[in-house]
Amino acid sequence: MDIGSVVNQGLIGMQKSQSSMLQSAQQIAQVGTTQRDTASANDLVEPLVNLKVQAQVFDSSAKVVKTADETIGTLLNIKA
Repeated sequence: MDIGSVVNQGLIGMQKSQSSMLQSAQQIAQVGTTQRDTASANDLVEPLVNLKVQAQVFDSSAKVVKTADETIGTLLNIKA
């Protein structure tokens, strides 16, 4: 696997987790605004857990991109 594809996979992971976090945030907002009378704690649990999980996925993907960037920098320094 080359460095470019590693960076690409990291960026894809960041984009997917960001999209999932947005969806979870919208679900949380919907429960808080449109379902006030019938909202239960169970309506919030899944989107809150997903929000936390996706934040961790985003951070992990960002670390992959950072590590690949550092590796590219090291390779360029060695070659120079």
